[in-house]
Amino acid sequence: MTATAWSTASAGLSLPLRLAWVLAREDGRPPVEIGGPGPLLLGAAVLQLLHDGALRREGAAYVRGDGDAGDPFEAWVRDELPDGPDGDRQLEGLAAKVSGRAGHRSTEVLEELGLLTRVPRRILGVPLGKALRVADLGALERDRDLVRAVLDGQESHDVAMGALIAYLHHGGLVARLEPEDLHAAETRAARIAGDDPDGAPAPQGPVADAVRRTVEAMHVVLVPVGAVQVVTTTAHPAR
Repeated sequence: MTATAWSTASAGLSLPLRLAWVLAREDGRPPVEIGGPGPLLLGAAVLQLLHDGALRREGAAYVRGDGDAGDPFEAWVRDELPDGPDGDRQLEGLAAKVSGRAGHRSTEVLEELGLLTRVPRRILGVPLGKALRVADLGALERDRDLVRAVLDGQESHDVAMGALIAYLHHGGLVARLEPEDLHAAETRAARIAGDDPDGAPAPQGPVADAVRRTVEAMHVVLVPVGAVQVVTTTAHPAR
């Protein structure tokens, strides 16, 4: 299965950080707000931690595994996950505790990795500290264009791209990518995520099957952290 040719700047990002990256504002402010992607970032990180063995299920609970967290954001999520006998309650506790900070923490990690940078800030010529900015706007636009192309109908053979789009769909965040035809893009994202928005045949093949398995695993995590929104593809008229 061919991997997506992401920009050099972001090639090594984990799925949670790539989600934060493509949702980043050009001025580098955290991609978080009321109703924003914080719970989605937490859910993506928990799934990655389980995949890498840094978390594991023991009975009904999540416990620390022998694997290493893949990056500082995932390590932070693992450290913030409360102990307890029930996995759903642990995830609900995680969301209640840090969903409002997840966007800020992912932004800090993107800065640590050099994708965001601090630049002098001036207002009316007066220096006022430093502001956070995207270090390479060309890289951000290239990566967004790759996602938009799939939302516009280009076939992808990358399970990670399919999973990324499924996260955007279930978080109601497709519009944040500013696709040319929002209605069509939301419909496409829903189909990639395994929903049936228009009665068209579901995607077939090994990539589609792998994405569907990923989405099934997503729901186990995303529902308790409150990341799944009621998404409709009829809210926006075709443009």
